[in-house]
Amino acid sequence: MPLSSLPQSQKPWSIAVQNAYQTLYQIYHTGSSYVETGNVEAHRLQQYGNKIIMEAYPVVILLTESAESESLPLEWIKRVSTEFTTLLEVIQEYWTSAKDEYVTSSMAGGSVNLNQIFFRLAANIMIPNHIYSIRSGKRG
Repeated sequence: MPLSSLPQSQKPWSIAVQNAYQTLYQIYHTGSSYVETGNVEAHRLQQYGNKIIMEAYPVVILLTESAESESLPLEWIKRVSTEFTTLLEVIQEYWTSAKDEYVTSSMAGGSVNLNQIFFRLAANIMIPNHIYSIRSGKRG
């Protein structure tokens, strides 16, 4: 399950786009390689799922927001997003079927659904607002 590579461009991609892609590639490659081994543990699957939600999805959102200024094709961003969503679904399936592994909630005292954990974490994601300086040429 390889991640789609950056599309060809007339000019080199900016450092920001290259770094964003490298981050996405690393997260995807690590998670998919672990799942492909077939020898999985529930707590590691949870870590990989959290990494996708807390790190990969915000990068995809930022790429979407800067697609026009960076000349990134939206089709590529959608494809990458779909690939991460598919990987997250596979991780959840493996997590659900992991034998003798349970994630317990200290609040509920019972087992917790992976969706509950992911959605709780996803609710804490904040997208930073860009700050712009406007210079008037006047003092102060």
